[in-house]
Amino acid sequence: MRLTDRMRRGLSALALLLLASGCSAGWLPSSGRGPSEAEQLVARADTLAGTGWEHAARALYERVLREYPGDPACAPALYNLGRLQVDPSSGFRDYRAAHAAFSRLLTDFPKSRWEADARAWRATLGDLLAREEEAARLKLQVQSREEEAARLKVQYRGREEEAARLKSQLQVREDETAGLKAQIQQLRRVDLNLERRR
Repeated sequence: MRLTDRMRRGLSALALLLLASGCSAGWLPSSGRGPSEAEQLVARADTLAGTGWEHAARALYERVLREYPGDPACAPALYNLGRLQVDPSSGFRDYRAAHAAFSRLLTDFPKSRWEADARAWRATLGDLLAREEEAARLKLQVQSREEEAARLKVQYRGREEEAARLKSQLQVREDETAGLKAQIQQLRRVDLNLERRR
């Protein structure tokens, strides 16, 4: 009887193990499953980007982000979209959008395999954007100073013209003064002559 009890227990344990392994197989992802639609779109976008079709690739990356939010395929879509947006040969370089893509990748998928690269890109782009903003601010200051210099130049010309006019008036007054002095001298001589005749 002991043997049959052991056999029953063994068979029960075996049945439970088989049942447990059968149930657990349904919970594990099948290694034979094909790529999801989002993964297929990302793969197609990668191929397009690699063959010079950056605009089409960007549209597919954006489609994945729009239609499959939270899908793991969004991580490579964000990373590759950011890379396209920093590529000067892509024709749509946008450092601000690339910074946003890398930031979103780090926020939404913090442990992705692109984490280190995304952090480096985000830091570099942050510095670049800060310098661009500083350059734009300095450019506005230079334009303001140039406008002020032009205004001062016009004022200076006005002052020069006024100085020339005043100089001309001064010359006229000096000429009048010299004429009056000459008349006074002449009147003195006439007056002296009159006194001598008396």
